Amino acid sequence: MIIPAGLPALPQTPMARRVAEFDWTNTAIGAPEHWPVALRTIVPTCLASNFPLLILWGPELIKIYNDRYAEMIGPVKDARALGAPAKEIWSEIWDDIGPMFDAVMNTGEATWSQNQVLMIDRRGFVEECIFTWSYSPMFDDDGQVNGILDVSVETTAEVVSERRFACSAELSRALSRTEHATDACVAAIGALTRHDADIVAADLLLEVNGQLVPVASNRRRRLAPVGISRAAEALATGEVDVISSTQIEDGPADHVIIPFGGADLGRGALVATLNPHRPFDADFRRFALMVARTIGAVIERAQRRDVDLGELQRVNETLQLAMLPSVSDSPSIAARYVPAANNLAVGGDWYDVVDLSEHRRALVVGDCVGHGLAAATAMAQLRSAMRALLLDGHDPGAAITALDAFAASVDGASCASLVCMIIDRGSHELTYCRAGHPPPLLVQPDAVRWLDEPGGPVLGVDPCAPRPNQTLPISTNDLVVLYTDGLVERRDVPLEEMMDRLATLVGDARDGAVVDLADLILAEMTREDMPDDVVAVVKRVIDDADLPG
Repeated sequence: MIIPAGLPALPQTPMARRVAEFDWTNTAIGAPEHWPVALRTIVPTCLASNFPLLILWGPELIKIYNDRYAEMIGPVKDARALGAPAKEIWSEIWDDIGPMFDAVMNTGEATWSQNQVLMIDRRGFVEECIFTWSYSPMFDDDGQVNGILDVSVETTAEVVSERRFACSAELSRALSRTEHATDACVAAIGALTRHDADIVAADLLLEVNGQLVPVASNRRRRLAPVGISRAAEALATGEVDVISSTQIEDGPADHVIIPFGGADLGRGALVATLNPHRPFDADFRRFALMVARTIGAVIERAQRRDVDLGELQRVNETLQLAMLPSVSDSPSIAARYVPAANNLAVGGDWYDVVDLSEHRRALVVGDCVGHGLAAATAMAQLRSAMRALLLDGHDPGAAITALDAFAASVDGASCASLVCMIIDRGSHELTYCRAGHPPPLLVQPDAVRWLDEPGGPVLGVDPCAPRPNQTLPISTNDLVVLYTDGLVERRDVPLEEMMDRLATLVGDARDGAVVDLADLILAEMTREDMPDDVVAVVKRVIDDADLPG
């Protein structure tokens, strides 16, 4: 190896060879023979070290480093880092480290950072990297600070391992206190929500009478990333399904579907959305599998207990009946259901969309008191009965009157509220009746108004109460929003203020697509810690025949 003039003997390492062969004359620090004695002295020490070391010299902080540091920053950055200004190489984290460099250069005092996260693009994607490091001042021959010595160690593996262990421990503790499969799903989602650094969102689906049913989820404002059919395929094959939008080898994955359970009981799937800044490597895969299998084992044990107690069929029927209708977004309608924080994916709030004829469509939104299986059972029976009444030709008021009588025979249906609306595009009329439910919102070109005419109390209070219909004209492009009280009721905000906020939000966005408006309503009106379920249905009156659902 040829040693450049001005440098002492260099160690026999790959980086020492690169330093010796590098054309330093084209950099801000110039040829090695013009380097200060301090810099020429420390470079061989840096290159010989088995610890990651980086020298930054001069106003531009030109980089000189050793083999261990090259391994740490990865091949993408190493290919252009030697002899380059630090800001040029570390542009994506300059807001984090630039001020530290300035402080060392200006004060001559060293820094200390322990287990700090830096989002670095070193392998073709922005990666969560964790380091412990110190920036120390380096002095020129005249005693002035003119450089920085960076002593770093990457602690990513240790920190990530510790947080995954903490998630596993929390999951085990949460599951240990559950008896039923549904309770286990809710507890598991709660634990994953509290430790969401790696699995950032999750759905749990259970096999019920041969079909997968979504039971618990923490996707507060996001739609599930994959359909139930794809999860069912993974369960049928028993194979883990990794979904990735990148082609980077050992790069991140978007989602993973992991089937779990025995041959007959405890069967289901975990649909996990993964940290996009962590590679889905062997360690990540093992962690995700452990999470799914831990949950599956508890669910299987709980279902065996239910079999012994004769309760499994009741639970299965409740879940299957309580599945919310699949309403596909169309140009005219969008429906959203958001469960309460860490709650079952089905609960007391519900909606339905019933096509009555080519030009007539019914919208129903209701709210049963409570959460969990009891509320889901009541909700499923009320929804089925209301659909049957509407298809039998009842108008909204008559349907609610009949449903009130039916509710007396349904446990948990007392004090349920609902609103029923029929939109007739043929007659350009809207007919509605509400039973103790928050008023829908009608947005027309010249007005935003609440449909707040009284329609009687909640169900189960007074079966003889009148249920009058209200009919008003509508026009093409009019917009209707139906919702449950969880959207507007807050302990810390007056109801009037929340309703004004909803009216302003919808009024300002009235011209947008119904899909975007439904998502906007959830994004602006809900919080992660919502104590109640939320339903929102957005309907636009259009000339063309509405799409099914």
